[in-house]
Amino acid sequence: MLRKSVSLLLGTMCVCALTVGQDKSPARFGKVSPEDFKTTRYELDTSAGAAIIADIGSSAFESGNEWFIQVYKHYKRVHILKKSGYDEANVSIYLYMDGTDEERVSNLKAVTYNLENGKVVETKLESKAVFTDKLDKHNIVKKFTLPAVKEGSIIEYSYTINSEFPYRLRPWAFQDANFPVLWSEYEISLPEYYEYIFLSQGYNPFHIKDSENSRQTFNFRMTTPGAYGGASQRSEAVSVTPGITRHRWVVKDVAPLKEENFVTTLGNHINYIEFQLSALRFPNSPVRPVMSTWPKMTEDLLKDEQYGGQLGKNNNFFSDKVEELTKGTTNLKDKAVNIYNWVRDNFTCTDYSAFYADQTLKTTFTKKSGSVAEVNLLLVAMLRYAGLDATPVLLSSRSHGKVYPLYPIRSKFNYTIVNLRIDDQEYNMDATRPFLGFGKLHTSSYNGHARKINEAATAMSFEADSLKEQSVTGIFVAADDKGKLTGHFQQQATYFESYELRAKVKEKGEEAYFKDLAKGFLSDIDLKNGKLDQLQDYTKPVVVEYDFTLNESDEGGMIYLNPMFSQALKANPFKSAERKYPVEMPYVPDVNYTLSMQLPEGYTVEDMPKSTIVKYNDGEGVFQYIIGKQDNMLQLRCRVKLGRAQYAPEEYEHLRSFFDMIVKKQAEQIVIKKKS
Repeated sequence: MLRKSVSLLLGTMCVCALTVGQDKSPARFGKVSPEDFKTTRYELDTSAGAAIIADIGSSAFESGNEWFIQVYKHYKRVHILKKSGYDEANVSIYLYMDGTDEERVSNLKAVTYNLENGKVVETKLESKAVFTDKLDKHNIVKKFTLPAVKEGSIIEYSYTINSEFPYRLRPWAFQDANFPVLWSEYEISLPEYYEYIFLSQGYNPFHIKDSENSRQTFNFRMTTPGAYGGASQRSEAVSVTPGITRHRWVVKDVAPLKEENFVTTLGNHINYIEFQLSALRFPNSPVRPVMSTWPKMTEDLLKDEQYGGQLGKNNNFFSDKVEELTKGTTNLKDKAVNIYNWVRDNFTCTDYSAFYADQTLKTTFTKKSGSVAEVNLLLVAMLRYAGLDATPVLLSSRSHGKVYPLYPIRSKFNYTIVNLRIDDQEYNMDATRPFLGFGKLHTSSYNGHARKINEAATAMSFEADSLKEQSVTGIFVAADDKGKLTGHFQQQATYFESYELRAKVKEKGEEAYFKDLAKGFLSDIDLKNGKLDQLQDYTKPVVVEYDFTLNESDEGGMIYLNPMFSQALKANPFKSAERKYPVEMPYVPDVNYTLSMQLPEGYTVEDMPKSTIVKYNDGEGVFQYIIGKQDNMLQLRCRVKLGRAQYAPEEYEHLRSFFDMIVKKQAEQIVIKKKS
């Protein structure tokens, strides 16, 4: 009985020890042994160029001179495995400044460890190897590269940032886009005076997620004016003991979130948490909201000289041009089209990610160039001068990330477009894209929530699911008088395919464009009589036409052809076996293809694919492949149609299988045999 009790006690102690061990990373600064170099690849990603052994951060509030300061600490250890992981040795520390107040780095340590002759050799970073760059009036970056890095090195660094800006609580990424992370941990300790909202995302569960409450005393030296308003000041000691809430999050053994086809930005999906100060709750004072409301944000922007403040001015400098563009027409839409086309065709966008206008409307007008905010705000001003109801709209482009509809956070926006209302019809437009027609937006603008910058802060939404894009392709093939197979190709591309096509033709010319088309044909062809209809009418899709001759050899009386020719889907766009984040197509595709082929004299069909119809998700999408022969005519109709642009991770496997089947079917050939 005694032996059993001792065994039970020892077992319990072992379990407790194991649990404690799992609660903390084993990595400690300076504690590197030869054993740590033995692992040469990590199962989370066996091809990775590096593995992040530990990434640990904390943010806490401490006593400053007169009030709280925020203290952020960061420690990171990385095992460099290949040259592709060397970039982990390049470190940037971003700091904020406002006037004379500036975040400051202290206790910076960085060491590279290499295993030489069975011993660990340290190479420390020298202080003179740290460089400082000023990015703009509010942002500084300190940079350094760890020394003596080679394949197999272990690097680690740590530093502390003291910040006078409590509202700028640092965010944290638990996952990396390139390398596996074995342990990622973030801890924050918040006094009750500061109320934050927590915004988190990602698909990996937390290994640890906990919080606890306590109290802590802070001591300050407060400076107050002298008696009776005198110039002299006096300093007195002040102590406060607020409630403190500590939050801790740990994620472990996380594979890298690698970029795949059809994703807006990995920033929307990586395991991440960020914070926004929403209110101040000081003792003996009413609650003071910090986060704005949508109407308050737009009200401020309408007054801001770097945004809407310029729209309320006279702006006579473009009056002659507006009058010239609208002369001779009373139709409001025609006026708007003329103004929009002129701005689009005569201005160059210098920055497609800009919230504010850093130059005046007059400067933009004179220079004929500016950021997306500057050019489209100029368009708003010119439309208004012509008596039209135009409003700027703020949104976030697809590569910038999602906007939270509940929270008016300015940093989430980076793009301005223009909304125009004529009678009961609304048009949305963007004059910074050279091949967009009136009332059209680029696919990058279809990223969800947006806001009109008007008094009502009207909410808008631009969803990729609302973009239904259809392409129609037809090919006719027949034998000429010499028995050679010749054909005619005609395709009406989707609107957004046409946008890309126009850009290619502008860059390389029509001749080069058709040469590339010939190379993309699955069969060897001679292409001639190429023609592009509606190339200059940016409101319509382009129609592509050309004639071709097939250079197919007769192998023992057999001709092998893929009836899809250049329109076959050559590879499944969904390559990974599994996917943890959504599929985000730029629009909803509907791809239609028909082939009519007159068999050459003296030939018959020896073999051809079977017809098939496959439905995706009970008919939400469909793949049709209908082929048949009547007399000497072979006909094929193929269609790939989806019902949505967005698909959740749990739908991925089914979607991937659906496209697998399409690729295999469209690769099948027909065999034409010479009659005996």
